[in-house]
Amino acid sequence: MKVSIGKLSAWFAIVGTICIFTIIPWLIYKLITENSAYDYLFFFSLIIGVLFSIIHYILALFVKCPKCGKLLTVRGFKKIKSDTHDSGLEVAFLWFTNKVQCMHCGEKIDKNGI
Repeated sequence: MKVSIGKLSAWFAIVGTICIFTIIPWLIYKLITENSAYDYLFFFSLIIGVLFSIIHYILALFVKCPKCGKLLTVRGFKKIKSDTHDSGLEVAFLWFTNKVQCMHCGEKIDKNGI
């Protein structure tokens, strides 16, 4: 099985986001109890999430649209097409389907070789 850079970047984005959003249940737990027994798990998850997000952004530099040449999972500050994906995380979630479009030019992406 060949793993593409786009699929690897999508996995890093998804897992990194999940790890970073563990702050919500941790804060709820801290508000209910004063137990600090699970603080190390939160900090470990946060560090893993930040590292995975950094790796995702490094890999995202290599995942470009074949038509316009812009990055598929990085939005930037310019206005994007209104009928495409809103964020890079949405592109990462849809990477495993055949519904990936470039958010910059609107072209439907064939993920083979990316």
